[in-house]
Amino acid sequence: MKFSTLILFSMGSTARTIIGGAAMAVADTAATGASSTCANDAASGVATGGAGVHVPVGKDGEGLYTASTKGCFDVIDTATPIILREIEKQSLRPFGVGSSAFHIADYGTADAGTSLGLLTKMVQAIRSKHQSNTENTSTDQKEVVLHYEDQLTNEWQSVFNHAFGLKPVTDAYGNPIPNPYDLGNVFVEGCGVGFHNQCYASESIDFGVSFTAMHWLSAFPSSLRGKDMMHAARCEDTPVPEKEQAARDWKNILKARARELVPGGRFVCVNFCKDSNGYFLGQTDIGVSMWDSFQEAWDQLKEQGLIDEDERLGVSFPNYYRTKHEFLEGLEGDDEITNTLKVVSFEEKVVRCPYRELYNSGKSGKSAREYAEWFVPTTRTWSHSTFKSGLKTDRTDEDKEKVMGQFWENYMTLVEKNPEIHGMDYVHAYIVFEKKE
Repeated sequence: MKFSTLILFSMGSTARTIIGGAAMAVADTAATGASSTCANDAASGVATGGAGVHVPVGKDGEGLYTASTKGCFDVIDTATPIILREIEKQSLRPFGVGSSAFHIADYGTADAGTSLGLLTKMVQAIRSKHQSNTENTSTDQKEVVLHYEDQLTNEWQSVFNHAFGLKPVTDAYGNPIPNPYDLGNVFVEGCGVGFHNQCYASESIDFGVSFTAMHWLSAFPSSLRGKDMMHAARCEDTPVPEKEQAARDWKNILKARARELVPGGRFVCVNFCKDSNGYFLGQTDIGVSMWDSFQEAWDQLKEQGLIDEDERLGVSFPNYYRTKHEFLEGLEGDDEITNTLKVVSFEEKVVRCPYRELYNSGKSGKSAREYAEWFVPTTRTWSHSTFKSGLKTDRTDEDKEKVMGQFWENYMTLVEKNPEIHGMDYVHAYIVFEKKE
């Protein structure tokens, strides 16, 4: 089935695109002067939201992120009971003539595939609660609007392919993922403003969720270029530029969500962290460090004569894994945040790498090489563009991609030697915010 696309141009800062019944708000670069960075003030109107800091991998429409990032399903499954519990506690706005639908925002959605199962359960929970209300005499289903949010340069065709069920989704274990759009009276919208800014009208969002997204910074501090460590979490002394950028971004994120939420609304942020044990993505108590493997595979490029010393030291990840203290510190010293948002709960959780777990259990049925080719792409989806940015700008894109191809081959060869110790454990903070009534 094909969908026609109608683009409506406006004189303001956004354009609105209608795709198969879905509305999409995107940045008007002519009006905003879009660049790869955004202003620190969340209300500044700059709509780039860090666009270009992370560049998706794969052809738009193919849904490579969801297909290759199976661990995110387990992360979201871990958050699901928390979210459904908050829906049960939350007061629903009245439903009927002149009243609003229930609005859910999925911030940093990527290609929208990994959250489909959760959103289906959320819609069902909202409708069940609505129907169980003794004051409700309507037989109509509660209308629900799903707002998919990500950067301007996101894979928007993949988003709608997943959101409308045009591209079926399965988890790491081969289980089909249900689609909320199939429930009916569910409306889909896309927003390309970027979550570092206010994305939606004030007091318009009933429930916001975000998974594995808000560690990306709105700008490139790049302070680790020329150094042996490529990520802030690996440094014994936290690099100040990344730390300060992350602090500014987090306050802007909280301000924006505080404005968007209705009174009594919830925002559940499941974000990468550096936990109380010092664990973070890919570096826990099991197996080898993914970051050590990255470094070894990257350094090997120099030994192979493919990069020079400047390029070997040219990688500096523009994201930051906050500690519990840094997350909670974001609520302090700003009346707009402290008078509006409160923390309902804060938990740190480690979700084990499903690829490694399946391989070591013998259930994957894969050889060592097949495992390497299966696992490594889950690390590639989010890191490829950052590694590529470490290469010199006078290289052609074709040349850069050849180097990157060898880098990923180096990593797969490393994994193939000892597959049972290679994986990417997820380390997240699960934070529930409520807007004060």
